[in-house]
Amino acid sequence: MGTRARLAAVLGILIVALVACGGGSKTPPVASHTPTPSPSVSHKPTLAGDYTVTATPCVNFRKDPEPGVNIISCVPNGATVKADGQSRKNGGYTWYHVTYKKQSGWIANQYLQRVGSSPSASAT
Repeated sequence: MGTRARLAAVLGILIVALVACGGGSKTPPVASHTPTPSPSVSHKPTLAGDYTVTATPCVNFRKDPEPGVNIISCVPNGATVKADGQSRKNGGYTWYHVTYKKQSGWIANQYLQRVGSSPSASAT
């Protein structure tokens, strides 16, 4: 086998190996600049509005949306709170971010009823 034939064989093997490994004249991928959404807090304008507390005698008003900790106060049954549309799922509950007496905090939505809805309607 002549020198040219050897060189052609080696060159052919290199080209096949380069293509098999993904090499070649591909255009490099362009980095995406799409922002990553927050994984656990969602803002739903449809949830915003006034809600009446349905828990008896009151519902825990919490600093953070998690059961068992950070109780700010106990909002009495029949009181009205204003939801800003944020919600978070945690500890088996869906929590609404609300304002009550100029303080912001979280209340589990199962203890809230949207003002103007029927008593059988859910706040979910």
